[in-house]
Amino acid sequence: MTSATIDIVVPIWNRPNETRNCLVNLISYTPGARIVMVDSGSDRETERILQELADSLEENALLLHDDHNIGFVRSANRGLAHCEAPYLALVRSGSLVPPGWFEPLLAFAEAHPDAGILVPSLSNQRAELPREPLEMESGSFCAMVITREAYLACQGFDEGMDDGSWCLKDYTRRACAAGFFTYAVPSPQVLCEEEVRLGSQKRRDEALQRSISLFTERWGTGRSYCVHLPDGTDATLLRHKLEVLLKGARHGDRYWVLLPKALYHGAKGGGLFLHENIRLVPLPRFCTIARQGRVYREIVAACPGIVSVAAVDGIPFPWGDPYLPFTELAERIRAGYPET
Repeated sequence: MTSATIDIVVPIWNRPNETRNCLVNLISYTPGARIVMVDSGSDRETERILQELADSLEENALLLHDDHNIGFVRSANRGLAHCEAPYLALVRSGSLVPPGWFEPLLAFAEAHPDAGILVPSLSNQRAELPREPLEMESGSFCAMVITREAYLACQGFDEGMDDGSWCLKDYTRRACAAGFFTYAVPSPQVLCEEEVRLGSQKRRDEALQRSISLFTERWGTGRSYCVHLPDGTDATLLRHKLEVLLKGARHGDRYWVLLPKALYHGAKGGGLFLHENIRLVPLPRFCTIARQGRVYREIVAACPGIVSVAAVDGIPFPWGDPYLPFTELAERIRAGYPET
């Protein structure tokens, strides 16, 4: 039985220089870690590097071999199945972790027992890096940490899916169904190389469509809503509304919440961890409802089919019919996602 705080799984196939740099950084900047290297039939140079590192680390390393490239997801699953520590990490061999990358994730997990998947700040994140913890639709194969409790509930990744976003989203949904959520946690930034996609474009497209079909069959398709909170809404009511929306966001629904600017700033510092599928949109001050409507029309133009929602029952949605009362939206969420 390992005494490591964290087991770090690194699937490997060739790329000896990048692999060495990745492993050296993990060893240097993750105190108390055991490195689980899963080699998928790499060439002799890469094999030699892995064996040297495994020999030098002794009980703090585990080297697994396959005689051919079994793919990233299968390699990840094989490595995770050999993990014994309280925390399990999965890191691509092209990622470089900096000093202090793991400690914020560990501290957050210890303080929040429902945090099952934790993602550090990544250099390839398309959106602005979060300044506070934020719930996410999925983890990242560049680098992420899974608690042992969440792994025992979910086991490995679905090998019938691609090794990209749909496989990761599926894993987050499975974790959510078991009561564990996925968070991006601000940390020193992990450097991620652009992934090299192998195989023909046709096969990659077929794998993508298969993954989408499997995901949709299993979890359905989320809807989009634009929710308006009128002037006079207090912070307590806003918090209640966001807690209701959070349940839908965890299952793929997307929400644009239009609210007064003062309330927007209060929500940002209110201590409620939002989800990336919930976007708070401040309405400009000192202008008419008609002029504020331009913000709404821009959202509608960018998201055809979005459903309008009046957040306060008895106060109509200000930019026309039809619209949904919030009580009806809340009932949809409760009926559609009863398990969490």
